Amino acid sequence: MNLTKFTIENKPFSWFVLALVVLGGIISYEKVGKLEDAPFTIKQAVVLTQYPGASAEEVEQQVTDKLEEAIQAMDGLDYLDSDSRPGVSRILVVLKKTVPGDEIPQMWDVLRRKVGDIQPQLPTGAHPSIVNDDFADVLGLFYGIYGEGYSYRELNDIADDFKKELLKVPNVAKVTLFGKAQESIDIKLSYTAMNQLGISLEQVMNALNKQNKLVNAGFINTEKQRLRVKIGGDFSTVNEIGSFLVSTENGEQIKLKDIATVEESYVTPYTSKMKIQGLPAVGFAVSASAGANVVEVGAAVEQRLEKLQQDLPAGVLLKNIYNQGAESKEANDGFIFNLIASVGTVVLILLFFIGLKNGILVGSGLVFSILGTLIFMLVFGINMERVSLAALIIAMGMLVDNSIVVIESILMKIKQGVPKRQAILEAAQSSAWPLLGATIIAILTFLPIRISPDATGEYLSSLFSVLAISLSLSWIFALTQSALVCDDFIKDDNNAQEEGSLYQGKFYDIFRSVLRTSIKYKYASLAIIIGLFASSLFTAKYMKIVFMPELEKRLFKINAFAPEGSYILYTEEQGDKVYHWLKAQEEVNDVTMTIGMTPPRYFLASSAYGPQSNVLSFIVECDDFDNVSKVFQRLEKEKYDLFPELFVRPELYSVMSPLDGKVEARFMGKDIQVLDSLHHVAMDIMRESPLSRHVHSSWFNMSPNWNAMYSNNKAARAGVTRTDIANSFRIMGDGIPVGTYREENELMPIMLKTNEGTVADITKVENMGVLSGNKTVPLQQITTGMQVDYEYPIIQTYNRQRAISALCDPKDGITTAELQNDIVSKIEAIELPDGYSLMWDAEKKNQSEAVSAIVTFFPLAFMLIIAILIALFGNYKQPMIVVLLLPLSLIGVIFGLVGLGKAFDFMSFIGWIGLLGMVIKNIIVLLDEVNIQRKEGQSHLESIIYATISRTRPVLMAAITTMFGMFPLLPDSVFGAMSVTIIFGLGFATFLTLLAVPVFYALFYQIKIK
Repeated sequence: MNLTKFTIENKPFSWFVLALVVLGGIISYEKVGKLEDAPFTIKQAVVLTQYPGASAEEVEQQVTDKLEEAIQAMDGLDYLDSDSRPGVSRILVVLKKTVPGDEIPQMWDVLRRKVGDIQPQLPTGAHPSIVNDDFADVLGLFYGIYGEGYSYRELNDIADDFKKELLKVPNVAKVTLFGKAQESIDIKLSYTAMNQLGISLEQVMNALNKQNKLVNAGFINTEKQRLRVKIGGDFSTVNEIGSFLVSTENGEQIKLKDIATVEESYVTPYTSKMKIQGLPAVGFAVSASAGANVVEVGAAVEQRLEKLQQDLPAGVLLKNIYNQGAESKEANDGFIFNLIASVGTVVLILLFFIGLKNGILVGSGLVFSILGTLIFMLVFGINMERVSLAALIIAMGMLVDNSIVVIESILMKIKQGVPKRQAILEAAQSSAWPLLGATIIAILTFLPIRISPDATGEYLSSLFSVLAISLSLSWIFALTQSALVCDDFIKDDNNAQEEGSLYQGKFYDIFRSVLRTSIKYKYASLAIIIGLFASSLFTAKYMKIVFMPELEKRLFKINAFAPEGSYILYTEEQGDKVYHWLKAQEEVNDVTMTIGMTPPRYFLASSAYGPQSNVLSFIVECDDFDNVSKVFQRLEKEKYDLFPELFVRPELYSVMSPLDGKVEARFMGKDIQVLDSLHHVAMDIMRESPLSRHVHSSWFNMSPNWNAMYSNNKAARAGVTRTDIANSFRIMGDGIPVGTYREENELMPIMLKTNEGTVADITKVENMGVLSGNKTVPLQQITTGMQVDYEYPIIQTYNRQRAISALCDPKDGITTAELQNDIVSKIEAIELPDGYSLMWDAEKKNQSEAVSAIVTFFPLAFMLIIAILIALFGNYKQPMIVVLLLPLSLIGVIFGLVGLGKAFDFMSFIGWIGLLGMVIKNIIVLLDEVNIQRKEGQSHLESIIYATISRTRPVLMAAITTMFGMFPLLPDSVFGAMSVTIIFGLGFATFLTLLAVPVFYALFYQIKIK
């Protein structure tokens, strides 16, 4: 009341503050950070170690296991997930969800020390381990340059220039190039010429390694100067390499070009490649600085690129593949439109209930609350993104609740003849504490989300922050701004009415009769309420349940995999088939394809595969989501016939990190053969389910290897070592690096190869000559035979246990929960040998962790809510009424979701939590009025009837404004189900407030009507 009194007694100051709120809100909207989606920390790092020549099993035992043993001693570690492939160990280090974000850099420092300490224990030949802790960095802006007829070298040079220029743009933190072909100098040896001239492979390799190696000759000191000594002779042109002299054992010097051809080329096989519209391309991804407005950074990058485009050679094109700035602007514009529509809807509803002037007075409080919230968002660094803007819309009806209650009370008192100033002060005095308690309770219902350590809690953290700020401001403005505008714009009513005559009329008479009947037959009324609740629980079995909704973008992704062990050129050939099919679809505009690995993380919830020679990734762009759905479904139907050599898995974009499969059954144990048999049984069960698709193994298929069975006796007689054989195979295949050619800032490996091509002919392999010294020995003379064997190309471990998973996805129109329910009992019935275990991962695990992380803190929030209710009412009965009515709010939620065919997802769960706050708030306001009437000497019966009748209009206004304010969110792919939850849940909750509360009150206080 003192706050209200100060406000209306110091009007010049009060209006000045309100003007500052308006100005500050407008400025804050322009300056506050804008993102497409709420960020969340991916608490993962990757430890990558190369061990060339080792099999997957050797990598697992000699590298991966030793590293994991050291890493597992880290505090805060959740789990380790490793892939051991031939020559490469990749360990995914995942921290516990409870690790605070600001401690993560320190955790990665600890990881580096652990990994560094174990390096001396790794086998000889293993390269130093690399810890990649920016694995989860989001680059946000992804472009590509391409052009028909242009070489990779030309595209590389343009991309390098672009990178230099874009790094000059303000707030650009990093520019990463992708698909840039690694240039090389290929020396293709002729074995025939080498044998004729008596030159060995070792002589060529040693000479080249020594010649182009950087040497440190130190300095020469004079009396006045210190001169660095430079020794020339390193290669400066390709011709110099061809003219390089190699000495034979006899002392003769032979030019390299006499025994080889020297040419500029690219490293083969390449690690990654990118194509746009089927043409070779180089991509570059740009990230904004922390805290920068990505919309502004995106616009600045676009502006710089427009200037750079003017200097591009004819035929070179620039493709905007993904622009988070533009996507953020589009998302923000859409939500701002929804926000304006919600505000307009709320005001229109108020006009209907309380007239033009009073409706505008109440609605003005809503505008001030939103503008004030924007100021605090800027101050606290809360960005405008999907979640925070949705929070404003969720809060819309709740924001006007406080103003409605205060202004309604003022209007009623003025109609009773109370002087305006006195009416304002009395209304504020009687409403302040109940409204504050109700507001705090509404905020507390969202507290478990804010303190949840799970990624979903972090993603939704701005929901709590924005709601807490906006609801707190709405209480303050209800007692200040609402009081101020009432004092200035509402007049005293000279035709005073008695209190009882305010609620007369046909509607009130009917409603009063219904109330009396409900209270008179309170047990029958209770039975009806319980029956409705029971029927809703029965209906719940028809309600679809999903974890996180998918985004309705004009883009979709495809991850495709050729068989393990595929040559990357074959993978590219298969990818071209997919590209040509996509381009033939009239709905498809553009296709970006990457080979060997997925693109940089341009979108927060992106999948990451590779580098692997069998990986393909596509970004497909259409005009809208309807066209995306058509192409998506058509691809699902035709892919098995069109691309039998590929495992093709199209995906829609999601708000959370994508999964390898939405259902994953992981088997863990020691023996690979046993694990393999167990997971094949699980995959058979998945294939038999009519609800599943994309059934696959996390290890995919076994891959062939060529086994040249080395004979020690034969090799010793021929003077050939295992290294000689290995070098001969490498030269025939990818080549052997023998130095580095430097050209300005480019470092190109010098590769020794044969002049017979890189694609082997099996007959040639069997008759291959092995270079040893200055002679060639047929491979067959130093082996006991050659054969093709099969091996596991990947060995995975989970927390240092070998693990293999059977994975699948639900078919279109089927939820993950439905698929899981269909197969879970059958898979869990698989008999596991001793020492082997099964765990469910993927969506089931994520959902369980997300919900349990929030539910864990429910008791805390619930106890705080109960404490506030007891403090407000001063008894236990009325808080008990509130608590008992809360589960009944599910009735409208279930009927609404089932009736509209919407799934109950995580966002619906959040909406239901918010709904509880709204229900509690309405009940508090009603029961507070009951207690006021009791203090004035009314009986329990008359108190509950009068309180319900007098609160009907404000409760209906609050409910209907909230419900209609949620309508703009109905089409939204993320928040559509949540809006249904609130609309239908609040609709029924209003019935609970106006009818069920009197019934429960009558039961608790034993009210009888004769």
